[in-house]
Amino acid sequence: MENLSAIKRIENKVKQIPDAISLAQGIPAFSSHSLIQKEVIKAIMNNKVDKYSPIQGIPELRLIISEKLQLSGMRYDTNTEIIVTAGGIEALSATMLGVIQPGDEVLYLSPAYPYYERIIRMAKGRPVPIPLNEKAGWNLDIDLLKNKITGKTKAIILCNPNNPTGSLLSKKELVTIGILAQRHKFIIISDDIYENFYYKEKPFNLCSLPQFRKQIVRIVSFSKDFALSGWRIGFVHADKELIKKILPIHDCLVNCAPVVSQYAALAALKNEKIILSEYMKIYAKRRLLMGNYLEELSDYLSFIWPGGAYYFFPKIIGVVDSESFCFDILEKVGLGTVPGDDFGPGGKGHMRLCFGKSDSEIIEGMKRLTTYFKKYHMPKPMI
Repeated sequence: MENLSAIKRIENKVKQIPDAISLAQGIPAFSSHSLIQKEVIKAIMNNKVDKYSPIQGIPELRLIISEKLQLSGMRYDTNTEIIVTAGGIEALSATMLGVIQPGDEVLYLSPAYPYYERIIRMAKGRPVPIPLNEKAGWNLDIDLLKNKITGKTKAIILCNPNNPTGSLLSKKELVTIGILAQRHKFIIISDDIYENFYYKEKPFNLCSLPQFRKQIVRIVSFSKDFALSGWRIGFVHADKELIKKILPIHDCLVNCAPVVSQYAALAALKNEKIILSEYMKIYAKRRLLMGNYLEELSDYLSFIWPGGAYYFFPKIIGVVDSESFCFDILEKVGLGTVPGDDFGPGGKGHMRLCFGKSDSEIIEGMKRLTTYFKKYHMPKPMI
């Protein structure tokens, strides 16, 4: 248990406390959509889910993925350039193990999803964080990125919108990274798990520019936007030469993605417009709901409104060790939050709050957070 991420340790602790509420792990409050449930039941009753699928995934799912990609200017072959995976984590793990050699350096923007560093180390690579500038809205310093590139740089992981900050990379920044990847011969691993979560401008996707296709491995998950986290389903697409390196690892890890979950993903994509339109309107309202509570706590924390994803990442005034702080919140008021320390050095003194939860959970959770600050935490002046 000690080696688990703080997210998992917090969630485990939440389950042990009666009436505790969690705004920690990024699990959508929605149940699987009825349109998905009906199609999956049909697949089960027609005996379609009882045997292994092809390693790459069922042909119908790969075909609709290819068609959807083309609508966004991304052309990838159904048979040689798409793999259906057991969620985003498996896709990232198979990619890293397939393309990274021991001693290779992998860049990533920090604060970052904590599993990036873990998976890089699992592949015996060397993680190299690139700090984002919080004072500039969690922006990327391109010059700093350039200075981190060495002869051992093999890949960079981009999460756009970013987890945990909710910040977005611009088209100009992404194109610059693409040019750097070509010049220095490294791969861009684009973790697009939150691609449909944006509240102003839709994120630009580098895969829509054909000149960069040989540099990019793109990872997509159905866990967040379609509320299918428990189904463990996603996909990866890339140029066929990169897929050749990833496919054998995927085969060793899972043989094939869960077939019943593949039919859930197929139903999700067939009903994409209906489901995403419904869910994203609700997430936008919940963003405002949580943000308005946070505005009332300006004596205790500061934050930047997220442009994407479904997290706030406030900085707590006077706090350095946010892990102890977040466990204290859980103990005193029964609220689960994620310590910013878990996201790397740039997250120290921060906490992550997920507004993917239900309205009632957000309201009760934010009331408990308010109680904690006003009863147990005296803010210290910011220096």
